[in-house]
Amino acid sequence: MSIWQYLLLLAGGLLLIFAASLAPERFFRIATRLAVNAGCGLALLLLVNAFSAATGLILPLNGLTLAVSSLLGAPGMVAVTALAAL
Repeated sequence: MSIWQYLLLLAGGLLLIFAASLAPERFFRIATRLAVNAGCGLALLLLVNAFSAATGLILPLNGLTLAVSSLLGAPGMVAVTALAAL
């Protein structure tokens, strides 16, 4: 990794610490919701890939698909699946 990527990670970490210190109750509520949605999204991704032999549809397990599933939930997964099926 180059130096700017390390600096970006450092800035992001400091921003998260700052946000957690200002409003810890709200920060951890949002972080928990994102973690639960990410877990459900990962389960949906694995479920779609488990049935890939029957459907021929494979969704990659990467940061983008996990971010869409964690931020948008089930409707986001339906959209990603529909886009992959095209």
